[in-house]
Amino acid sequence: MTDISDSSFIAPQSISADWTDIALFQQRNHNMLYHAKRYGKYFVLKGLSADSQSLTDHLLLQEREFALGVSLSHPHIAETYSLEEVEGYGRCIVMEYVDGTTLAEWLTTNPSKSARQRVMMQLLDALEYIHSLQLVHHDLKSSNILITRNGQNVKLIDFGLSQTDSAHLQNDVQEDINKFAEVLSLLFPKRYQCLRQRCQKRQFANLSALRASIEHQERAKKHLPYFVAIIILIISTLLSVRTYHIYQESEQMATVAEQYMTQKLHEQEMIEKVHLYVAKELEPLQSVADSISTYFQFTQHPLYVGVWHAQAATRDSLANTYTDDPALRHQCIEVWSQYLGEQFMLLDAQVKQTKPIR
Repeated sequence: MTDISDSSFIAPQSISADWTDIALFQQRNHNMLYHAKRYGKYFVLKGLSADSQSLTDHLLLQEREFALGVSLSHPHIAETYSLEEVEGYGRCIVMEYVDGTTLAEWLTTNPSKSARQRVMMQLLDALEYIHSLQLVHHDLKSSNILITRNGQNVKLIDFGLSQTDSAHLQNDVQEDINKFAEVLSLLFPKRYQCLRQRCQKRQFANLSALRASIEHQERAKKHLPYFVAIIILIISTLLSVRTYHIYQESEQMATVAEQYMTQKLHEQEMIEKVHLYVAKELEPLQSVADSISTYFQFTQHPLYVGVWHAQAATRDSLANTYTDDPALRHQCIEVWSQYLGEQFMLLDAQVKQTKPIR
């Protein structure tokens, strides 16, 4: 039969109910903190200094602290197990041993933002729990907030009741809220500044209101990139619409310019045609003016009279070229009348100057 001591199991006789490996690791005022081992695992023994073990007021405070600690049961609060006499060390409170570091030491490792946020929310959970029992921590600070090595979880220790000689502490939640704001500045030096100021001004009735503000701020920051993206999208859309309008306006301006140039070309063509018609009409009359001897003969010549008779028909023929453009047709008629009149008067004046008048 295999000896149990040689197996991978712990032999029952190796587990002792006696306290062993007791070692002092901290002294706080009249309190002595020891590491001690029992049942194969470590605990913390919190006893009184030798000169305080017989003092009634310190014994009463120790009992109050034990009564407070043993009434609490929360995953982020170090557990209190018992109050018992330990030979050589007097009466001690037996508490959970937390394998971890203080918050200040943990922060020197430069933990991630998500790890800091988890610690913040776990600390809020623990404080809200004790406040729900009408209790206050009274001594919330970095050294009383432990971060476990395994999992980096919060363990809240050492309620302030044990650090005072007064048995009449007021349970004002604002005290814990103000201290939490100081811890928040350690966790996030550059964030939550407005929230910390509101804590100092007592603008939060309780931790639930503070938690709601923190969660609201986190949601706002989480959604901020989406808001920025939406704003950028809106601006881009507006710019695109504006660009499209500008493009349309440019197209319209180009069309108008093209139409203007076309109109000018038509006008130029029309004027050239008018000049051609007028020259064609007056060319025979110019020959007559050069061949006759008197102005009277000139005015009585059939060509002279025919120019005036044929003027309307020639004008209408020229105008019919622009039947699809009333504006150009009207302009054509005006130019024809004006130009023919000018050229005819010049010819008439020329004849008057060179031919004797009968």
